Amino acid sequence: MRIYPKTAVLGALRTDPDSAMSFLKLVAHQIIELRQRLELMKVRSAKERVMLYLDFHAGPGGTVSLPGPLQDIASELGLTREALYRTLASLEQNGAIERTKTRIRLKKPLGA
Repeated sequence: MRIYPKTAVLGALRTDPDSAMSFLKLVAHQIIELRQRLELMKVRSAKERVMLYLDFHAGPGGTVSLPGPLQDIASELGLTREALYRTLASLEQNGAIERTKTRIRLKKPLGA
């Protein structure tokens, strides 16, 4: 994490439109991520929480590239590692997802 003096940041935003737009994009992206996390934490069911997480992060074809270890995702979702593993196994068994070591593909749309 870097810390910059407020006056330097405000000066750069006033005088450099490219920096201002880049900063606004960063802040907008952070707000979207925060709203998604808040929405996820409101969901009580582990299955629904995991499916919503996957839906939020799915790219073309419903594929989610796993950003790191599953335990990091469990922590982000407020679940134990074991609860996430059980939920993923159940979703895979029910045909809702397909898994590899680095990817998860949604086979059924959310709510189906």
